[in-house]
Amino acid sequence: MGQISELQEARRRLGLALSPICHDRWVLGYLRGGCVQPIAASEVSRRFLQSRPLMPLSRRALFENRPMVINSVIENPDPSNGYDWELDWPAMLYAPVGEPGQRPIGLLILGCRSDHWYTDDDVAYAESLGVTLTPVVAALRRPLGRLNESESEVAQLLSYGLSTQEIARLIKADERHTRTLIESVARKLRPVNTESLAFPITPMKRREFRL
Repeated sequence: MGQISELQEARRRLGLALSPICHDRWVLGYLRGGCVQPIAASEVSRRFLQSRPLMPLSRRALFENRPMVINSVIENPDPSNGYDWELDWPAMLYAPVGEPGQRPIGLLILGCRSDHWYTDDDVAYAESLGVTLTPVVAALRRPLGRLNESESEVAQLLSYGLSTQEIARLIKADERHTRTLIESVARKLRPVNTESLAFPITPMKRREFRL
């Protein structure tokens, strides 16, 4: 499955491209049915590989087609019921993915678990990166859209280089069922033209920012 290795390379290069912006976690996804369907994330965790509803600020970012930022000046006195980084972390940045002036097709989410203030320079960089990411999200959205939720999760775990046994443990399934899912992913993704996924992500020069 060459496209899986392309997905792995895309995640690696995106991680490098995000290095100029302070963050502890990131998720890149495409939009489907009012939810963000992850394409890649900064860590291997089921909760970041599964589809989730759009948060109010992410909806606003997509509607206005521009990055939105949460910069909290005090600790949240009423944390969410259960752990939710988008609600509980003090700094979040949502950057739409798409061509300028066009309807966004994806979303890049960044967050800091400790106090941080995202500057105008950070926002401008994230906005430019959202445009740069458009080709890979456009290329992956259609083939990944053929997968159901379980298959999408398995496809991403495969891109991390995990074995059948490791995937089975993570998704809490037996190996036979896991092999069936892997075979289904391979069958559905086989038609993908991997050349369309070979996109350049190079860190852009950051503008000098003055207060």
